Parts: sequence; C-alpha cells; structure tokens
Amino acid sequence: MKIVILVILLVCTLGQQPEFLQQVASNSFGRQILQTIQLELTQENAARQIYTMLNKLFYDLRDEDARSSKANGERQAQCADQFSLINSIQEKAVVAKADYERQIPGKQEELANKVNQVEQKNAEIQRNDQLQLNFSEQRRKEHQLYEQKRDELIGLINGLKQAQQIIRQLQTPHPGGALVQLKDHHEQLVKNYAQNSEFKSITSLLMELCSDAKIHSDNDNVQVIVDIINDLIESIYDVQKREMYAEDWAEKFFQQDLNRLQKENVRLSGQIADDQAAAEFAQQRLEDLQQQALLQQIIYDNKEIERKSFEVACKEDNNAAEQARVARNEQIQIVLQLLELFENNFNDRTRAALMEIVV
Repeated sequence: MKIVILVILLVCTLGQQPEFLQQVASNSFGRQILQTIQLELTQENAARQIYTMLNKLFYDLRDEDARSSKANGERQAQCADQFSLINSIQEKAVVAKADYERQIPGKQEELANKVNQVEQKNAEIQRNDQLQLNFSEQRRKEHQLYEQKRDELIGLINGLKQAQQIIRQLQTPHPGGALVQLKDHHEQLVKNYAQNSEFKSITSLLMELCSDAKIHSDNDNVQVIVDIINDLIESIYDVQKREMYAEDWAEKFFQQDLNRLQKENVRLSGQIADDQAAAEFAQQRLEDLQQQALLQQIIYDNKEIERKSFEVACKEDNNAAEQARVARNEQIQIVLQLLELFENNFNDRTRAALMEIVV
C-alpha cells in the first residue's frame, strides 16, 4: 500500500514539473544537482547519462547514511560507557569518603604508620607521572592526525586552484594539452588529497565533467564549473578552520591535564614532606584524613559536573546526527524523484523545464 501511495505521489508531482523543479531548486543540494543536470543536457544521450549519475549518487547517499548511523551509534555507546565510568568513580568516592570519616577518631594512635603512607603517596606520584607520559603520547598522535588532515586539506585546496588554472586554458582558442593535463591532475588530486576526504565525490565529479569534451567545448559551462570549484574551496576552508579550532581546544585541555597532574604531584610531595617532618603530631594526621574526605567529595562533585557536560555533548551529537540524517533523507528523496523523472517521464517538455529553471 505504501509503495502504491509513493508512486501516486511521484506521478502527481511529475505532472507539475515546473513546480516540482522549483521546489528542488529551493534546496541547496537540489540546486547543485540541477546545475549539473543542466550541464549534462547539452550532450547527446543526456537522459541516460544523467540517470546513471543520479543512480550512483543515490547509492552513495544511502551508504553514507548507513555509515553515519553506525558512527552515531558508536558515539552514543561511548557516552554510555563514560556515564558508567563516572558512576563507578562516584561510588568509589562515596565509599572512600565514608571510610576516611570512620577512621578519623582512631587515627591518632596510628601515626607510627606514616612511613607506609609516604610510600603510598610516592606510588601515587609515579602513577601521575605515568599518566603524564600517556597523555603526552596520546596528544602526539592526535596532533599528528591533525597535521595529516591539515596537509590533505591544504593540498586539496591547492590542487583545486591548479585545476582551475588548467580548466581556464580550455576556454582559450588554443587549449593545447590542457585536457590531458587535467585528466592527469584529476587522478593525482583524488589519489593524493581527496581519497579520505568528504569532498572526494564532488571533486571527482567536477574534474570528470571538465574532462568531458562536450562540456569544455562551451565556455559558459566551463565557467560554471570554475565557479562551483570556488564554492568548494570555500567549503574546504571552513572545514580547515573548524579543525584548527578543535586542535587549539585539544591542546588547551591537554595542558590543563598536565598542569593538574603536576599540581597534584606538588601537593603529594608536600604532604610527604609534612608527614616525614611531623610524624609526632597527631592533629596533622587528623587534618590529613579530613582533607582526604574532602578530596573524595571534590572528586564526586567534579564528576557530577563532568556528567552534565557529557550529557549536553552527547545530546548535541545525537541531535546533530539526527538533523544530518533528516537532511540526507531529504537529499535521497530528491534524487529518487529525479531518477523517476529521467527513467519514465523524460521528454522535450521535461528538458525545456529543466533548462528554464533558474538555479
């Protein structure tokens, strides 16, 4: 029944092609598709070529949707694991605080055990030192990944600019070997810089269009592609800026972690010195136990703040994934409708409507 309704809706929509195409053109994704279709319509056997292109785009979008859904599921699972870890730490903090508080009345007679406590604090310092090494190694790997992606983005931008220079040669009366150079440049650009990039599909598509002799024979078509590449370069610049922003924050949090561990070690070292110098003072030990109880409360409170922060971040991630899913499904519906148009309803009237639509 749902399939019948969908077919009826598609038929009704395609019966009002100008309105349907205007709705597609009101969507940024739809505009890009219509621009590409208008370029393709200048060729022979355009309908079949456009149908093939749309069919590939449909499967690419569907695969991207599956990957995104899986990635979001993994992120939410990580959030659940983080909440579980926070709960575990808070439970231990509550138990530890209660334990310290129970020991306070009788700890005055246990001051002879200060040496053992000093050893425990030394072990804690070693743990913090190891944590600093672990954080530094993790940060090194993260920075290396950032530099790799940054270099790829810069290379992609430079490659697209070089491609524009080559493409502009196609507009001259004597393009020379520009077409061969463009094809070689396309292969190297996709291989070296766009292979792992979210811009791979659109980059490859633009280069392939420029390599088509029937496209580059029309200077207006070539100029449209040059303009689209300009927009793509701006999009890549935006991604680069976001990566730089994330890198700056990652470095800031890394330094904060190191400072926190260093301060903790300084604090522990001071306690060791105090314990060694004031083993006979019972009151000092009593205050130490009180500090430990307070520390567990601080740990609990800090984890509560961390929990709320994670809740907000995880919710925002999930909302963003859902918004992306909705937008992608809208794109898929546009592609499906255009596939139906070129498979079963393409005629001279359709061609005229597509060429007349302003995008």
